Amino acid sequence: MASVLSEEGQWKFPHEFNPENFLDDRGEFVKPEAFVPFSIGPCVCLGEGLARMELFLVLVTLLRRFQFIWPKNAGEPDLRPVFGFTISPQPFNLEVRLRGTERT
Repeated sequence: MASVLSEEGQWKFPHEFNPENFLDDRGEFVKPEAFVPFSIGPCVCLGEGLARMELFLVLVTLLRRFQFIWPKNAGEPDLRPVFGFTISPQPFNLEVRLRGTERT
């Protein structure tokens, strides 16, 4: 938990998803030091470009085909991390619908 708390000062909006965390004052992309999905230091993951491209394609495909809806009575999400081999979010339920279909 201490490492998560120490990183809070490195983000403009540490407790919410906000693309401005990755933009400078001129609106240009900046890679914050706290954001290290693939590598750190002089060693770079050789597959980083491919992994980023695949991640982008998978996310875009999911977002184009489905709607991800937070359930009405679910309340606020629990943002406390679950520590293990990786840091994971708390379990939660999410409603997923095909785009273009209305719920009756």
